Amino acid sequence: MSTNTNYQDLITKRQKLREVSDSLKKQFLGLDAIIDEVISLLMPWYLFPDAQLRPTVINLWGLTGSGKTALVHQLIEFLEYKQLFAHMDMGEFESDSAAWIKRILTEDMEFFDQKPAVLCLDEFQFARTLNQNGEELGKDKLRVIWELIDSGKISYIPSNNTYYLYRAESCLKRMEKALRSGVQLEQGVVVSEVEWFVKIFDGFYFEDHDRYNQPISKDYFISTDFLEGMCGLFLHGETRKEEIKSFITSSSLEELANHILNALHTRTASRQLDLSKSLIFILGNLDEAYRMSHNMNPDISADDFYEQTSKITIAHIKRALKKRFRPEQVARLGNNHIIYRSFNQAQFRQLIEVQFQRIAEFVQQQFAWNIHFDTSVTDVIYAEGVFPSQGTRPIFTTIKNLIESRISKMAVMLLEENLPVKNIRWYYEQQHFYFELRDEQNQFIKTISDEAVLKLENLRKSCDPEIQAHTAVHEAGHAVLAVATLHIIPALVVSRTASDSAEGFCQINFPKGPVTRETLRKDIIITLGGYVAEKLIFGEEYTSTGVYADVEEASSLANRAVRNYAMGKDPIHMAIKTTNNNDVFLVNQKYEIEALELIKECEEEAMQLMKRNKLLLLKLSEYLTTHSRMEETQIEEFVVKYGAEEWMNQAAFVKKENYYPFNTMLQKQLKQFEISAVDDLLRECYELQD
Repeated sequence: MSTNTNYQDLITKRQKLREVSDSLKKQFLGLDAIIDEVISLLMPWYLFPDAQLRPTVINLWGLTGSGKTALVHQLIEFLEYKQLFAHMDMGEFESDSAAWIKRILTEDMEFFDQKPAVLCLDEFQFARTLNQNGEELGKDKLRVIWELIDSGKISYIPSNNTYYLYRAESCLKRMEKALRSGVQLEQGVVVSEVEWFVKIFDGFYFEDHDRYNQPISKDYFISTDFLEGMCGLFLHGETRKEEIKSFITSSSLEELANHILNALHTRTASRQLDLSKSLIFILGNLDEAYRMSHNMNPDISADDFYEQTSKITIAHIKRALKKRFRPEQVARLGNNHIIYRSFNQAQFRQLIEVQFQRIAEFVQQQFAWNIHFDTSVTDVIYAEGVFPSQGTRPIFTTIKNLIESRISKMAVMLLEENLPVKNIRWYYEQQHFYFELRDEQNQFIKTISDEAVLKLENLRKSCDPEIQAHTAVHEAGHAVLAVATLHIIPALVVSRTASDSAEGFCQINFPKGPVTRETLRKDIIITLGGYVAEKLIFGEEYTSTGVYADVEEASSLANRAVRNYAMGKDPIHMAIKTTNNNDVFLVNQKYEIEALELIKECEEEAMQLMKRNKLLLLKLSEYLTTHSRMEETQIEEFVVKYGAEEWMNQAAFVKKENYYPFNTMLQKQLKQFEISAVDDLLRECYELQD
C-alpha cells in the first residue's frame, strides 16, 4: 500500500527536535522539564502541520525574568524558523488607540496564509477582557486574538478593498464615455480619438495620485499606474501583473471594460487569513496564580520561593485566568499550560558559575590568562544579585557591574606593568576583591586589591544596634513559638534586611495540608510571638509599633476562626444575608466577644510558652543582634541546646510534610474494627461450643 508520508523526512525532523532540545538545555539552566514539555507539545505540529485543523496553542506562565520569551526566541533560532515567526507584545494593544491590531494580524501576515507559522503573543495578561470586579472591559479590538487562538481563520475587509472598487467604478464611467466618443484600443494603446481620451481621463489615477509622475497619454492602459491598480482590483498576488498586461494588449476597449466590470461583480467584500496550520505561544505573568510575585525582598529564601511556585497547578492557572478572561476564552486557551517555577538556591549559584565560566573563556581567548573565581565571589554575587521574585535578570546586571566592569581595568593594569601572569585567582574578603597573580610555573607574583561597593550588603548592616536588638527579639519571638507549638524548625529568621518594606521577618515552615482548628489556633499564637517577646523582654511600655501588623493579623485569624470555622461556642457558621435587623447586630457582637476571648487565650498560652523558653529567646536574640540572619540548621542547634522542653533537647522535631497523622489515624481505627470483628467471631464460636 502506497502512502504520501515521507518517512525519511519525519526521521530527519525528529532528530532535529532532539538536537534543538539538547541545545536549549545547555543554554537554559534549570528548565529541562519545561523544554521537554514544550518539545513534546509542538512535535505533532512540527511533524504533521498539514494534519491540524486549528492552531496548536502552548501557554507559558511564570514570574518575570524566568526565561519564557528568551526560550521561544531561541527555539525559533534553533529551528531556523525566523521567516515564519512573528512576536507581538500584547501590552502594546492595551490602550483604546491600538485598534489596528486586526490589520497587523491580517494584512501584515498574508505571507503566513496556510503556512505552518509560529506566533508569540507575549505579556498576554494585558489582553484581559474583565476588570478586577469581573466586569466586561469592552475590548472589541481584541476579538481577532480569540478568533486566531480558536480556529486560526480570521475574516476581514482589506483596508484597500473599497479604494480599488471606487477607482474601478470611476474608470468604468470614463471608459463608457470614451467608447461613445469612438475611442479604440490596439495592443493596449489608444489608436483613435486620442485627444478625446486624454480629455476624458484627465485627472484620473488608478493606483497613485500622481500616476508615478506620468501624464495621461495614449498608452495609459499599459502604464505602471493602471497595471498596479488592476493588480489591486484583482487582489494582488492572485493575478500576476504579466497576465494582466497580456490581457490588456490582446483586448479591445470594450473587452477591457467588461473585464473590470466582472471584477467588480466577483470581488468579495472580505477575505480570510488561514493560520490554522500555525503554532501559537501564549506568554504571560499571572499575579493571581503567582501571589508571591510582589515580594521584592532579596533576603527571602530562594528555596522556599521555589517550593511555593512548585505548588502552582493547572487548576490555579485556570482560576487566575478566569479573573481576567471570560470562561469561553479560558477554554479557547486549551489545556497546554506549562508552569514555570522560580529558581532555587542551587540553580541560582549554578547560573552564576556558568557566567563565570563564560567570562573565564573570554579572558583566556583575549589574554591567555587562566582565571579562577573563588566561591567567595559566587557568594557575593548571590547576596547582591538574587531577588527570587525577579528571576535571573538581576544576576546578569550584578555580574556586569561587579565582575565584567573590572576585567578591562585589570587587563590594562597587568599589560602596563608587563607582568608574566598566567593564572589569576579572584576572591572576596572584607569588602574587597583580590586578584592573586601567578606565573606559568604557578609561582606567586603579587596580589592586587580592589574595593567592592556592595549595595545590598550595606543595607543589611545595621546602622543602629539598638534597633536591630529590638527587631531581633521580635523575630526570635515568632521563631520560639513556631518551634514550641508546631515542633517544626523555622526556615529562616532575619533581623536586618535589604528590603525597604521590612526590618526583619521569620519564615515559618507551616504544615502541608488543610487548615485545622488546631493549626489555626497555633497560627494565632505564633503571630502574637513578636508582641509577647517584646513585652517579656522590654516591658509593655517598650513594645513597638511594629507589633501592629501582627496584632491585626492575629485578630483577623481569630475572627475567621469564630465566624467561618466554627471555633466559637456555636458549632456552625451562620451566613446572614441582611443587616437591617437587631438580631444581626447581636450575632456580630457575640462573634466579636468570642474572637476577643480566643485572642486573649492564645496570648496567655503564648506568654507561658515564651517564659518557659526565655533562655532560647535570649540566645536567638543575642545572635540576631550581631548577625542579620539565621538559617534552619543553625536555629535547630540553638533550640536543642537552649530549649526548655525535653523533646527539644532530644531534637524530636517534625517535618512539615509529615505533620498530619490523618492516614495513621484512619488505618489505626480500621485495624481496631478488624480486631473487634475477629473477637466477636471467636466469641460466637465459643458460645456455640458451650
